[in-house]
Amino acid sequence: MSQKRVLVLLAPGFEELEAISVIDILRRAGLEVLVAGTISGPITSARNIRISPDTTLDEVFDEVFDLIVLPGGVDGTENLANDPRVVEILRRQIASDRLIGAICAAPTVLDRHGLIDGKNITCHPSCRETIGKARLSGDRVVQDGRLVTSQGPGTAIEFAYKLIELLIGKDKVSDINKGVLARIN
Repeated sequence: MSQKRVLVLLAPGFEELEAISVIDILRRAGLEVLVAGTISGPITSARNIRISPDTTLDEVFDEVFDLIVLPGGVDGTENLANDPRVVEILRRQIASDRLIGAICAAPTVLDRHGLIDGKNITCHPSCRETIGKARLSGDRVVQDGRLVTSQGPGTAIEFAYKLIELLIGKDKVSDINKGVLARIN
């Protein structure tokens, strides 16, 4: 079995916990995780932490990933939603029936572009009123087919574990949690 590939997209204003904890947990699972910035050079987060991505979105734009992850953050989400490259890579991901994960405000990126109409999702409570045609859930993590959504920084590890479960299996989640010690169901 070949190693599963994951793309985490970072745009200026991304939410730190939703990006870094998810990247960390996915790498602990042995997934190939590439962090791509929508701009070149270090990306400044919502709380002015500068992160150097592995690559740029332009460099990996034509590559295939088993999973694409969108961290939230008000400005980060707006920057993702306004980037036509992000929208195109998400459209291709959906058309190829591959996984997408979106946390906090990031489901609004998908909603704004009509990519989750009729899907069951969750998002940060502050974004709920902006969701148009998806069905909202109050659950912390929601899976609907090849889409996984989550509520915010406090749900990031649960979100990452669900992504690992779908890509590798529940046993891997249990193995990783022996060191992480998160509360899991």
